[in-house]
Amino acid sequence: MSHRPPPTVPDLVDLEQMFQQAFATGREGELDVIGYGEISSVVRWETDEGPIAAKRLPNYATAEQRRAHLDLMREYIEVLGNLGVEVLPTRFEELDAGDGSYVAYAIQAFIEPQYLVSAMLSSAPAADAERLLGSIIRKAAAVASHPMYGLDTQLSNWVNTPDGLRYLDITTPFMRDEATGLARLDTSIFVASLPWLLRWPVQRFLAEDIVAQYFDLRTTLIDTIANLTKEKAADWIPKAVDLASQEVDDPITIEEVGRYYRKDRRLWAVLQRLRRLDRWWQLRVRRQPYPVLLPGPIER
Repeated sequence: MSHRPPPTVPDLVDLEQMFQQAFATGREGELDVIGYGEISSVVRWETDEGPIAAKRLPNYATAEQRRAHLDLMREYIEVLGNLGVEVLPTRFEELDAGDGSYVAYAIQAFIEPQYLVSAMLSSAPAADAERLLGSIIRKAAAVASHPMYGLDTQLSNWVNTPDGLRYLDITTPFMRDEATGLARLDTSIFVASLPWLLRWPVQRFLAEDIVAQYFDLRTTLIDTIANLTKEKAADWIPKAVDLASQEVDDPITIEEVGRYYRKDRRLWAVLQRLRRLDRWWQLRVRRQPYPVLLPGPIER
């Protein structure tokens, strides 16, 4: 399993053309999708030096917006490393799409699925799986000890390498401005992937609150534990609750995790239905590409 810096991608234009075809048809086509995010997708892409994982970042309105996001991600990687969260080596590639849009990719080494922590909970010896869970929880606590930084610790964001845990998803850099206390992340980049009617109210009333959750250790840990159900690892919830309760003032309860999970499941189920409807509207009625790949039905 390689965790060296990923190679450059000389045929990035070809990859972008495949993404554009997928956006125009609503079908993945020849893309080998290995992960779906809320605003972007990760694909396996072959290079002369071996496979890579290429994450297409969301469309940017301006080149300045793209540069600001890339700079913020680079800073976030350094900050996390200083706090004990090592990020899998990441390279950023920029591309002029030629149609007035601005595109960038986050490139990492391709990691076989069995090395993801979400998969290892069911395949690794119990002692090793518990060690991984405990390490993630302690790393979350280390980041949360600094009020200016947050972290999304869901298990699919972690991979176990010979050198230890490595973090994968740095496309949402949770950092606050020290002067204002507000998140430095430009949430309009992510709100743009929502159905049109939802963008303004989410941006106006919810975006800052949603981001703020990732700066709160208790909420972050509850979210991570609740995600065990989606990852088919619900048997680990009691142990995860015990481990997490050691890092917070008031013990977390299994009932609390259950309530959070049910609320989260309802929210994302509704959102996915709205996004599929929006994709149908854009593709079939407006005859416009839909710039996000959506997964099929998700078992939660």
